[in-house]
Amino acid sequence: MRRLLLSVIVLAAIVPVAAQGGGARLALTTRPSPLGLGQNFFEVTVQDAKGQPVANAEVSLLLVMPADPKTKHPEMRTQGQLNNVGGGKYNGIAIVTMAGAWDVTVSAMQKGKQIGQRTTRMTAFLTSPKKGASAKSESNTNVHAK
Repeated sequence: MRRLLLSVIVLAAIVPVAAQGGGARLALTTRPSPLGLGQNFFEVTVQDAKGQPVANAEVSLLLVMPADPKTKHPEMRTQGQLNNVGGGKYNGIAIVTMAGAWDVTVSAMQKGKQIGQRTTRMTAFLTSPKKGASAKSESNTNVHAK
C-alpha cells in the first residue's frame, strides 16, 4: 500500500464520475489530466445532499489496473487516505506505475458509515496526448477489492 502525500497544485480539469451510493456528492479532479506516469495529484470535493461542504469525512482513493490474462500481467493497485484540507476538500498524490486503463474509486466515510462512493475509468499515458486530444473517462460501477 502506498501512502498518499499532501501537495498544493493548481488543478487542471474536472473528471466526471458516476454516483455509486450514499447521499454525498463527490467531485474528482486530477493533475495532470489525463493521468501520466509517476506522481498524479487527486482532489475530491465532498458535498452533502443540500450542496454543503462535508468537512469531517474520511476520504480514500483506490487505483486498480485490472489483470490482463492475455499478457499474464497481474493486477496493480495503489490505495490510501486523502488529506483533509478544509472546506470539504481532500487531496493527495498517488503514483501511477504503468500506462493504460485504471479504475479509480473514491470513497467518503463519516462516523464509520459510507456517505458516498464513485468510480471512474481513467487512462494513464506514457507521454501527454497531443494538444486537442481529449482524455477518455468511462463510468464504472464495479469496485475492485482484494
